Amino acid sequence: MKGDATRGEAVFKDTQLSTNGLSCNSCHTGGAAYKASFAQPYPHPVQMAMDNYGMTQIHLDEMVQLCMVRPMAAQPLGWKSRELADLVAYVNVVQKGYKPNPCAAKSPCAANPCAARNPCAAKNPCAARNPCAAKNPCKAY
Repeated sequence: MKGDATRGEAVFKDTQLSTNGLSCNSCHTGGAAYKASFAQPYPHPVQMAMDNYGMTQIHLDEMVQLCMVRPMAAQPLGWKSRELADLVAYVNVVQKGYKPNPCAAKSPCAANPCAARNPCAAKNPCAARNPCAAKNPCKAY
């Protein structure tokens, strides 16, 4: 099924998909919390997939599902669902325009931008732009 990026943007911002009040946008507002590898075509390595599932390569639809299960504490979307197709289409558009955040590479805490006890928060000029810091959906990894 071919997804629609416009509908996907609404799915990206939909907090009702999660069990904890988060949406994809909660961590990724304005391109936040993407690693530099996000600019690479999928499949590619993603640290969160390696750390949690031992996956050395991940496809975009799999990454979306992983985020549904981990940070959003939700059930994965149906593999043939309109929501997944639309969300993948939207994230694909975001990815094509993505430019890595220069602050992320400089931060000694870049390995986990959502860490609850981020010792770099006071020193990190990007900490104020991290929407994950307050809600900490990433505390499990």
